[in-house]
Amino acid sequence: MEEGKRSGLGEFSTGGDGPNADSLALLDSFTLKLLYSCPMTTVVGIGSCGIDYFAIVPRLLGPDEKINAERLEIHAGGVTGNNLTQVARLGAKAGWLGLIGDDESGRLITRAFAEDGLDLSGIEVIAGEKSTFTWIPVDAQGERCIYMFPNVNGKLSAEQVRTRFAGHIVKAKHFHTEASQLPLPPVREGMLIAHEAGLRVIFDLDVAPSYFAQAGLGTESDLLQTLQMVDVLKPCKAAAREITGETDYETIAAKLLSLGPKIVAMTMGADGCLVASASTMDRVPAFNVSVVDTTGAGDAFMGGFSFGLLQGWDLSSCGLFANGCAALCCTKVGARAMGKRTEVLALIKSQRPADASHF
Repeated sequence: MEEGKRSGLGEFSTGGDGPNADSLALLDSFTLKLLYSCPMTTVVGIGSCGIDYFAIVPRLLGPDEKINAERLEIHAGGVTGNNLTQVARLGAKAGWLGLIGDDESGRLITRAFAEDGLDLSGIEVIAGEKSTFTWIPVDAQGERCIYMFPNVNGKLSAEQVRTRFAGHIVKAKHFHTEASQLPLPPVREGMLIAHEAGLRVIFDLDVAPSYFAQAGLGTESDLLQTLQMVDVLKPCKAAAREITGETDYETIAAKLLSLGPKIVAMTMGADGCLVASASTMDRVPAFNVSVVDTTGAGDAFMGGFSFGLLQGWDLSSCGLFANGCAALCCTKVGARAMGKRTEVLALIKSQRPADASHF
């Protein structure tokens, strides 16, 4: 496709209530057909989504060690899939966009989404391919490591994003994506379509840029350049420190904001989170819960933060609500051990009663 023609989206803007006549005039016939064939979904995303195989173990192993696992648990997971599931459980309409195989993992992925009421129309099943899955050993303290097998979704191309998923993206209000498993071109294409359509772009920088480059997913410079299209950035600690060369959270946030994002949200474990913008730099305390497994806590945080922004809450309130989502996710095994809105609000009322009125 020629650069000038891309997908016909140009300066397309959905505003808050969907496309207007001037915007539609910018679209070619193919994109118009795609637009009207896709359902209206408030939050969509392109990124990892798969099945997590958890080995519950007494401790994590070093080289040349063996250990007996206590049990195996199987749950749906994946950064963007988790973000969207949390958004859906809180009450917003969400849908994941991507590729799965015609295998048992693919059937489990769609079943899990269906149970949480997500829109399934943006999921494409590819015959003869394997769906994404991960191996995750979790120790007695809830610490874990993750081995990722992207499989068919890791083969998603920018062209497929343009031709298959643009119609879903431009009708939404929030677009979630990540740097983790997928190569940069389809991620960047989704961000560009969303950015040009006036959506809020929410980006989970889940790995350090050096790892991203070593994995052959894209160059460090290209990855950093995409931050100019980002509205909300949540970096993992390794990425934040590698990019900025700093260890102080406030200094890190200030430097990341200078790269383009409008908002930076950083999770700090038991210390809560830091939310920052051009006018805000707030530390928001965590909640006290019994931690069983931290897998997916950051993803639940991101889903809760996205939901808060949809409600028009201030950044500190979004951070507090997101902390509540993350805390609940830690109380059971699995990245989708997420709470519903009533459960998050109950946690806030029990531990932060003075702040409960904000919600």
